[in-house]
Amino acid sequence: MTEPTSQRSLINRETRPKAWMDVAKGTAMFMVVLFHTSLYFGHADISGYPGRIKLFLEAYPMPAFFLISGLFVYRVASWSFPQLLKRRLIPLLWLYVVWSVVRFVFYVLVPGTNGDLGALPATDPRSLLLLLVWPSNSYWFLYAMFWFTLGVWALRRVPIWLKVAGAALISTAITSGFATFNNLGWNRTAALFLFFLLGALFHKQIAAFIASAGPWTLMGILVVYLLGSVAVVAIPHAREVPFAVTIMQLLAVAGGFIACKYIAMFRPLAAIFGTIGEWSLQIYLLHIFIIVSMAALLEFLLPPIGGVIGALIVTAAAVLTTYLAVILSKLTTKVRWLYVPPWTARRRISKAVGNAST
Repeated sequence: MTEPTSQRSLINRETRPKAWMDVAKGTAMFMVVLFHTSLYFGHADISGYPGRIKLFLEAYPMPAFFLISGLFVYRVASWSFPQLLKRRLIPLLWLYVVWSVVRFVFYVLVPGTNGDLGALPATDPRSLLLLLVWPSNSYWFLYAMFWFTLGVWALRRVPIWLKVAGAALISTAITSGFATFNNLGWNRTAALFLFFLLGALFHKQIAAFIASAGPWTLMGILVVYLLGSVAVVAIPHAREVPFAVTIMQLLAVAGGFIACKYIAMFRPLAAIFGTIGEWSLQIYLLHIFIIVSMAALLEFLLPPIGGVIGALIVTAAAVLTTYLAVILSKLTTKVRWLYVPPWTARRRISKAVGNAST
């Protein structure tokens, strides 16, 4: 009797049909935190992850975020422009401007933190003056969300095949290195619109696919993805092959979403990643401040560290950062104007933020 009882307590086979979405956002957010931790700690001479880990980490998190966000914007095609402006564009622009100012003030006031990894140093006033045309490395996601949402609305009467083909061509032009804007934010925006568009156009089909996909589908996708990823990493100039990176991203997202459906059934992991997913936008806005502060402190306290010890420190720091970011998320939502325009009707901030970002 003990085993079935334990199984019932750990496994939940009656999950909500879309429970995988919060888990998917949670896993993607933790991967973003892990990548940024390894990046900033590396500049503080604490390393351990191979440099090529970026090729794997970039395949899933941001494509996953944008595709999930796209699932919730299909209704905007039926809105008038004033409705679009009020409900989506202004809240997104508010978040982008407010948090860009917060970022600037943080780096000016907190000594020793490294804000120089972007196109412009975080303390350079030009980073604020050029905010609307030259997105920062930190908050380009919000900038992209603004243009993606406007793009779905503006292209609502364009044939689906033409929209998807155009977005795919632009995406592969960037990921293959054929074209560049010389700005990480604009490059990512151009490369990832495809995923947001797919979510908006095929929300029903994607939900049905995830619901019906079984373990064998998951295994098949993961095998193809791993073989393709190894080829892209191992073969010189393989990334420059048109659609190579885009296909790897599509496979990573498909496999990741199916895996998250099963993770959502395992209560302990569902609780952890579901919570991270619920607060993913706030964690995204806050986590860099925690990482750069820890990196500055450890650079002062520790000698250069690499290998297994370095990797363990980076991993532990990513876990701690995520935990602290969740706590800060709950605290900062009490300061309402950080997340929603102060003139909007009073409502729960978590709902307002969710509507702006999904």
